[in-house]
Amino acid sequence: MNEISAIEAVLYDISAYVVERYGQRDSLVVSTKASPTDFLTEVDITVQKRIVEQLMDIFPADVLIGEESGLDYFKGSPPSRCWMVDPIDGTQNFLRGLFPEFGVSIGFLVDGNPVAGGVLFPVSQDLFLAERGSGTFRNGKRIHVSQVASLEKARVDIDFGALSYRHNYRKHAEGLLNVVGQVRSYGCSVMGFCQVADGQQDAYIPFNVKPWDVAAGMLLVQEAGGVVTSFQGEAVNPFVSEKIGIVANAQLHPLCVELLEIGRAH
Repeated sequence: MNEISAIEAVLYDISAYVVERYGQRDSLVVSTKASPTDFLTEVDITVQKRIVEQLMDIFPADVLIGEESGLDYFKGSPPSRCWMVDPIDGTQNFLRGLFPEFGVSIGFLVDGNPVAGGVLFPVSQDLFLAERGSGTFRNGKRIHVSQVASLEKARVDIDFGALSYRHNYRKHAEGLLNVVGQVRSYGCSVMGFCQVADGQQDAYIPFNVKPWDVAAGMLLVQEAGGVVTSFQGEAVNPFVSEKIGIVANAQLHPLCVELLEIGRAH
């Protein structure tokens, strides 16, 4: 079994469990992590455990990095073959959302760069898959980023993150906020990436994302014709996820760089 086939199989395998537990979310045991709104549930832990076990059974020599259970730490240079897992991205939405805006993400990297990735939204059963050089697909149909070229007509997801640094980020984004036609904030990184890849929105501006938030998503966007860079427009990869700030179609990307750089200067 190759990597993309494994990603698809593992995501589908975990789907029924996530949907079942979503229906029981009012009875889940919930704790917090870095902040009072950074939630952890038994579902996050169980999903990651199952994914890790399945991937390690198929690829026992590979390195695996995940958000939970102490797998979020790694040393040194990026390993030659590496998996990054986000068991539930959008846990806040999983627990409290009227709409199921959360996803399960698996990315496979070689020498630090994503070469295969998948995101499943379990409730809607929307599966996004991409391989380097082969395009991006939603439920088997090839997708592309939008062609919107005007920020005044654009729909942009801006994710400010935790309260502790939101004030500075708000100032950073002020120039963009002043001109964007529609602003959204879904609180789910994989949702932001997938919506850009599918042309459902035109840009996603994340602040302070983690490697497992972006490992699959950035490949989905790139293979759909989009651009993922730092706020300065520089090339990035998941191992420098703290630099990632602009996810957009090719027309809007330079406009976002310009406005966000002005915000940084202030």
